[in-house]
Amino acid sequence: MSTLSARIQSWEVHLLTRVALWEADGTPVRVARWVTWTGDGPLYVLVPLGLAILDLSRALVLLAACAAAFTVERALYASLKHTLRRPRPFERIDGVRALVTPPDRFSFPSGHTSAAFLVAVLVGSMYPSAAPALLAWAAAVGASRVCLAVHYPSDVLAGALLGGGIGRLTYLLVR
Repeated sequence: MSTLSARIQSWEVHLLTRVALWEADGTPVRVARWVTWTGDGPLYVLVPLGLAILDLSRALVLLAACAAAFTVERALYASLKHTLRRPRPFERIDGVRALVTPPDRFSFPSGHTSAAFLVAVLVGSMYPSAAPALLAWAAAVGASRVCLAVHYPSDVLAGALLGGGIGRLTYLLVR
């Protein structure tokens, strides 16, 4: 392992062991659970549908772009996750426990973060006035996954790059 990757891993373990000290029923964890819930999927459908209803002129483009982007993103996400097979933090770090049940076994990349950044970047590119709120929401989803000890920060960063990159590329193809 390179010195840089060892330092990153050491920092991630330190951060997650600090998070593990939080009370499972405390306010930060309750907020993180709610934020993570917003990234479970319903908003990925409701945000584009709501915007499509408000802006019929771009409705079909937005919905088609979201469908195409999610098809690519989910395929790449699943391929990476099952190829790399990185164990989740609570499986590897003593004293760290998951504060929610993860949707699958492996950690890298964060699917919640990837999907949230896909929506934030794609929809935010089409509706720039919504971009700051959407990006803040996507970042909060990513942070919540670390706070709940189901992802390392590097999983979240990779998810943000994957989803955000696909979202931006999709926008550039359909604009």
